[in-house]
Amino acid sequence: MTKKERLELEAEKKELLKQMEDIYSGILFNNQEFVSNYNADIVYSFDCVEFKELVEKYRLDEIAGTGSSFIKSKRLLHYLAPKLTHSSWYDNHIECNALKLLEYSLNNPEHGINCLNKSKILEECCLALGIYARRVGIMPFSPYDFDNHVVTEIYDEKLKKWIMLDPTTDGYFIDESKTPLSLLEIRDKFANNEFVTFINSNKRVMNLHKLREENLETNYYICKNLFYFSIDTESKFGPSSEQLLFCPINYSFINNRIANTKYRINSMPEEYKDWIKEYEKVLVNLEKTSEPLKANILGMKKRPY
Repeated sequence: MTKKERLELEAEKKELLKQMEDIYSGILFNNQEFVSNYNADIVYSFDCVEFKELVEKYRLDEIAGTGSSFIKSKRLLHYLAPKLTHSSWYDNHIECNALKLLEYSLNNPEHGINCLNKSKILEECCLALGIYARRVGIMPFSPYDFDNHVVTEIYDEKLKKWIMLDPTTDGYFIDESKTPLSLLEIRDKFANNEFVTFINSNKRVMNLHKLREENLETNYYICKNLFYFSIDTESKFGPSSEQLLFCPINYSFINNRIANTKYRINSMPEEYKDWIKEYEKVLVNLEKTSEPLKANILGMKKRPY
């Protein structure tokens, strides 16, 4: 391939990413109002022996250093992210807590883990240092999209706001004033065609628009997955038993799951036909299930104390 051909392909890819981002931004624009069935508080737990062990074993105090919650969390993010290999095929067989997950995956490329578990690690490392943190599932609009993402949000007392940190991409999002953003702020920026871009955690910002061009793929990917949110009811050591759903109005969680399951059944490759029966059982149960309640979106915005 010649240099000219390579540049043409890169230009075509950039244009396609911009077009796809415009489509998903438009979906967000038309779904900016959220359901508010009930008010819910997320519980944040800091005091447990496992967190003390986590701090001592991995020298989290030294890694985080001093500064605001955002600065300390960003240092943790940049320390952990390159040392955790990503694997979309990880089967969640390790206990979902930072001690077990780090023992399994830290600096071990053969033991890759997925975004759900990476976000759990960062959440617990922050909690262990007294930083308010929560794991958030960011979800797509289409029932035919099998991909979603999981990130971490931390609360910074200095900025008086939530900030999204992504341990899979080792970065976060900023606006035109270089302010780090929460998930809802990122969603709002995309929906209203305002400046927003991903930035790597150790990147110095020189040219904002060049930075945005460099990160078109990550920008598009996150935009695609900002339709609704799922958050653990408890941010603590180990998994939470329940999740809160934050969804736009007129969005049916159950209808979406039904359409997704039917799509899986109809498009299942021949070599996986044994799975069809399992999905058919899931479908029967879904068709008997009531629509879950959605939490008031103010629960995502308010300060945690």
